[in-house]
Amino acid sequence: MKHEFKHRVIYQDTDAEGVVYYANYLGYFERGRTELLRQLGIHLKDLKEQHNIIFAITRVECDYRSPAHYEDELAITTQIEEVSAATIVFKQEVLRGDQALVSARITGCAVGAKNLRPVRLPESLRQLAAQ
Repeated sequence: MKHEFKHRVIYQDTDAEGVVYYANYLGYFERGRTELLRQLGIHLKDLKEQHNIIFAITRVECDYRSPAHYEDELAITTQIEEVSAATIVFKQEVLRGDQALVSARITGCAVGAKNLRPVRLPESLRQLAAQ
């Protein structure tokens, strides 16, 4: 399953040259992961309240190919590449039209909300994420 959302670059996203500041792409990717999980019926608030689990990002591999600019309309795509006992690996891209501007592979690890130690994902969640 691939999720996509549109985002128009606003002034706040850019540096003095009107180019999207590199760290803002991580925010776009965060929103993409959250929305993909929501589409799968996995709500992060419920995961914390019912299972005491939150996600910690443990790895980000990001390739910046071309800059986005103020007023560009972007599409942020997200899909799950791999699911293990405690981690989910996401493949994400920022596109302007058909042009891939930024691509990333981001790993999230399930951790206990109180002790921040790795925990197993509930089997039902692993099955949903593996779809």
